[in-house]
Amino acid sequence: MPKRGSDLDFFRQGASLSQQLADQDGIYTKLAGSDPELSKAIGIILVLIDKKILKEDETTKLLLAILDVQRKAAFATSEKVNEITKMGLQMPRSDAVYYDE
Repeated sequence: MPKRGSDLDFFRQGASLSQQLADQDGIYTKLAGSDPELSKAIGIILVLIDKKILKEDETTKLLLAILDVQRKAAFATSEKVNEITKMGLQMPRSDAVYYDE
């Protein structure tokens, strides 16, 4: 059975790698979530705007905002997201919270 420290290292490494990927290609921050269809729709619209096939106007901004909130809602309510994560989403970090690091 792995030690707790190695589990923590594994999760930190995974988080670090995903953060590096998102830093290299910012679209990942707009696509990450729990509903693939919503993420695909957002990605397609972003590509069409980037390639100047769609205009980035109020209509496309509204459509992206609606899809984005659906993506966030799907993640926040997913059965794959545990209760601790959901509680953390409801109570964002503040300066008064201390972390053991």
